Amino acid sequence: MKRIAITQRVEEKKSYNEKRDVLDQKWIDFLLSIEIWPILVPNNLQYVKKFIKSENIDGVLFTGGNSLVRYGGDAPERDEVERFILNWALESNVPLLGVCRGMQIIQDYFGYNLSNISGHVGVRHSLDVIDNCRLSEALKRYSDVNSYNNFGSRKEDGNLLKIATSSDGIIMAVEHQEKNIFGIMWHSEREFPFRREDKLLFKDIFIGEK
Repeated sequence: MKRIAITQRVEEKKSYNEKRDVLDQKWIDFLLSIEIWPILVPNNLQYVKKFIKSENIDGVLFTGGNSLVRYGGDAPERDEVERFILNWALESNVPLLGVCRGMQIIQDYFGYNLSNISGHVGVRHSLDVIDNCRLSEALKRYSDVNSYNNFGSRKEDGNLLKIATSSDGIIMAVEHQEKNIFGIMWHSEREFPFRREDKLLFKDIFIGEK
């Protein structure tokens, strides 16, 4: 099984004076359904710096939840952990996929400016897929995708290319021009049952199966 490091959202429970790392259990079910072994990553940079060198990691998944601090979020520890891992993935050429917020931190890293958008929470969108990209074939399998985000971009920047947009022009998927860095704005884990299109997409990225 491929071993995929998976990041978690931060939730604060003030009545217990706790900050918690949280992951939807459906992510575990989804990844196991395609024979990927998830390795949970805590939002602790000191730990992650040692963890990433000692574990045999085949890929990285950035999950959703928490706005970036730059856009009003309150989990700076998550921002710094994911930025560190993104740097490591670029240097090591390890495949990395960002989902929703996970795609947004990739966009921010590569210089995209995000802004508040409407009409992208609790709705479905068709995809306008750009031809001749590495994931074009995989994305053309989708009839539509879910959407749960308040921030987005219409303009690409630098080496991070838009590869699919919604009908209103919001970038819904990206890939790096050279490295194995990808992002999607929909939540594969929130589909019931899990969709074949999502399973094939994850296999394309992490296992190399079409």
